[in-house]
Amino acid sequence: MRKKNVALGLIMIWALCLTIWTGVAAAEERPGIVGIDLLTVNDFHGALIEAGRNPGAAKFGAFVLGERAKNPHGSIFLSAGDMFQGSPDSNLLYGKTVVEVLNALKLDAMTLGNHEFDWGLDKLRQRVAESNFQYVSSNVREKDGQGRLAFVQPYVMLERLGLKIAVIGIVTPETAYTTGPKTVAPFEFRDPATVVRELIPAVRAQGADVVVVLSHLASYMDQQTGEVTGDAADLVRSTPGVDAVVSGHSHQTVAGKAAGIPVVQAYYNGRALGRISLVYSRRDRKIIASSVQALETPVKDAKADAGIAAIVNRAQSEIAPVKNVALGRTIGDLSHDRYELSVLGEWSADVMRQAGKADIAFQNGGGLRTSIPAGAVTMGNLYEVMPFDNTLVTMELSGAQVLQVLNHGLNGKAGTVQFSGLQVTIDSSRPYGEQLMEVRLADGRLLDPGATYRIVTNDFMAAGGDEFTMFQQGRNITDTFIPVRDALADAVKKAGTLRVKKDGRLRDIKGLAVKPAA
Repeated sequence: MRKKNVALGLIMIWALCLTIWTGVAAAEERPGIVGIDLLTVNDFHGALIEAGRNPGAAKFGAFVLGERAKNPHGSIFLSAGDMFQGSPDSNLLYGKTVVEVLNALKLDAMTLGNHEFDWGLDKLRQRVAESNFQYVSSNVREKDGQGRLAFVQPYVMLERLGLKIAVIGIVTPETAYTTGPKTVAPFEFRDPATVVRELIPAVRAQGADVVVVLSHLASYMDQQTGEVTGDAADLVRSTPGVDAVVSGHSHQTVAGKAAGIPVVQAYYNGRALGRISLVYSRRDRKIIASSVQALETPVKDAKADAGIAAIVNRAQSEIAPVKNVALGRTIGDLSHDRYELSVLGEWSADVMRQAGKADIAFQNGGGLRTSIPAGAVTMGNLYEVMPFDNTLVTMELSGAQVLQVLNHGLNGKAGTVQFSGLQVTIDSSRPYGEQLMEVRLADGRLLDPGATYRIVTNDFMAAGGDEFTMFQQGRNITDTFIPVRDALADAVKKAGTLRVKKDGRLRDIKGLAVKPAA
């Protein structure tokens, strides 16, 4: 009899698993059992227009609405941040169109990503005011003791099918140095696990049946073993009481479990929709089964939602006079990879050096967001390359400080610094901080550590962004208030046709016996 009962129990568990994988509301089929579906998006980056593997907002929206309809009373739609910045279609209106799309899709809650801070707090407040959903981020506090951001809540309590679901928001602590220092200087970004551990008793005391962490924290999954790693997984393993984690930031497809808890990340640009399905037992007052998926968004022959298409089309008409301005042409691709010296990076730094009448120019690799393909170059291309409203800043640095910039900028942590006016020899086989072998100026003279040089960079780096704190020790620091994007646009117009190739300004000798630069 005991064996028969065990077998019957296994059959029932298998039936529950089938239910959660199909996203059907289990409550309608089994008394006392509730099925909740968390549908998730992250790192949309303003990808409103269909292009290549990007489905665009209208097709992605149709997919979301279709999945919600499978469990109309038990689904929750969540965003893990970095939704606005990233395309000219969104950047030119500072993310307003994305908010309109999310309102149409009835998003329930969104955490802040680091890029939500890119355009400053005033723009962020505007987007929040226009939103019909709640923003949640619990680990951002004002340094002056005033508490959390006034327009963002630490968590939101949602109700579905009689259950209370607490959604706790978390933003990556990396925001403190990857975002413009002027914007984030008043804030501290606390350790995520510490904050969540503090909040769990509070939300449980308010009757939360389920606790979800909605985070802009990185996650990764080994496609062979299914192992989930990264900051989001670390949080789960160190924080008992969490029932599910939504992650983002690292632009990965993750659908697995860490310490038995489901963790999801839905790639980026709307290319996937995350789904965590939870089966809750009212009798046991706990989750008794869960599953996690990252569903690829259909693109080819997929249906577009007419209402969302209308929102996007209106915005396109509004930005067309700026986006479609023709500047010139490029014969070859202006390719870019933030982790190496690139064609686009070298050209951009050259333009900055000329515009700033400087000896040396520096541009952070992460400040250039995409490549420019061969062919026509429009203002829209430059808004996509440089969505930040950075300006040119000039200053004086010693040669020794220039070496500090290079040592930090070539360490791979935040990408590779793009530079102009220097010929740099490194040995990549040596440890970071010891790789510089020789540094010469553009005219071939050795860089003199004791000499003073006129430098141009952008206001993000000048303020210590990406931990380039040595710029803050510069002398005669002057913000020209010339947008870097405008300097690039002027250079394209002046040239008419760009013929840009890498010139070997960074040389790697890989292990040859040469003394490091002083």
